[in-house]
Amino acid sequence: MRVRVLAATVLLAASGGCATVKDGLKTTPETIVRPATGTPGTFVRDDGTPNLSTACLSPMMDLQDKTTVQLVRSRNGQGDYRVPAGKYGVGANELLRIDCTTGAPKGIVKEQ
Repeated sequence: MRVRVLAATVLLAASGGCATVKDGLKTTPETIVRPATGTPGTFVRDDGTPNLSTACLSPMMDLQDKTTVQLVRSRNGQGDYRVPAGKYGVGANELLRIDCTTGAPKGIVKEQ
């Protein structure tokens, strides 16, 4: 029992050392800052077919109005995409996060 408590304490202390704050901001690229607006239920490949792989593709397309979005970065099956100015409520220095396996929009993140 004592070993488990010690191991849990060490693990908790070590994981706290991984948290970082860049340039005084309280958000990181992993943090969704707010929901997107006016997005489709899912984005699709630029040929109009669903993305059936786990890869983040570029470009992706909104079938509602044929808007295309460009991949900037990806991590853990999610892609952050540059969108046309003002589209989906995305502002300056922000990107739209999309789940690459489903094409579902997740929200708006900082570009950093």
